[in-house]
Amino acid sequence: MLLFAAVLFSIPAQAGGPGLEGTWKFVPAGSTDIVTWGKSLPQIDISTAEGKVRVIHNWLERGTVAFADTFDFRPGGGEEISVVRSEIWPENWFMGVLSSPGDPRTVSGRWLEPEKSFRVVTRQTVRTSQGKTAVTTTRDYTLGPQGKTLTLSEKRSSRPSRSS
Repeated sequence: MLLFAAVLFSIPAQAGGPGLEGTWKFVPAGSTDIVTWGKSLPQIDISTAEGKVRVIHNWLERGTVAFADTFDFRPGGGEEISVVRSEIWPENWFMGVLSSPGDPRTVSGRWLEPEKSFRVVTRQTVRTSQGKTAVTTTRDYTLGPQGKTLTLSEKRSSRPSRSS
């Protein structure tokens, strides 16, 4: 089973380089399957340097970053491995699913359309009330036609079903 979400972000608050680069603000009315974190709102920062793309998912609380999840990838390159630093699993923090600090997370990505759309796949182990399980999240970041919106679509694997 896969879970799917689409989140819309508005024109970069701070324009960076061409296309997707910059800081993107959350647009609640254009988004589905999102629960804000208390009074916090998501924001995405995208930058490129030395052939890598850096994506930072920030949760803002009163304009200050309360939590950030960062990953880097080299488009078309192999998997990058990073270490999970927080128990908060940002893909769906409100479901009682936790990350395991110190565990590895793999990240890979590729351009779907250079400077306009890319796909990132992350794999990591999470903890639930039923124990630990591996979860794969596929994210597509797509620039809108006029370059004023960014759509983030997420597909997540779920626990395997057991037949009896």
